[in-house]
Amino acid sequence: MNQVFHSKVSWWLFGPILALLLGIGLVVTLNGRWISALPLLAPLGLILWLLRRTYYEIQPQSQLLRIVSGPFTWQVPINSISQVEVTKNPIASPALALHRLRLYYGKYDSVLISPADQSGFLTILRHLNPAIRYE
Repeated sequence: MNQVFHSKVSWWLFGPILALLLGIGLVVTLNGRWISALPLLAPLGLILWLLRRTYYEIQPQSQLLRIVSGPFTWQVPINSISQVEVTKNPIASPALALHRLRLYYGKYDSVLISPADQSGFLTILRHLNPAIRYE
């Protein structure tokens, strides 16, 4: 049975961005220039899409970790994950919080994620691949 872990969200990071976009849109609309607010819909829509659909799905039968973040999707073979480390690296990634896990997989690849239940996520991942090192 697949396990889905939703991303933890740092609202202090996304709140000001959303407030700024909504505030600009409101001011422009109230000044009678609603057509000028239309370009704000694309970034607002993308941010809301990311907030609504960022999750990490562990598929035990196929030994895959499926990472979904809005329109973007990654598939990581669980047996290729060699190491997991805790990080607060702010680089762009499918993680909505700064309390993150960096998964090293393949020869040179890595991805940053932020499951809300990190301990549960790691327990299942390490059960499926006991060779994963955790730092």
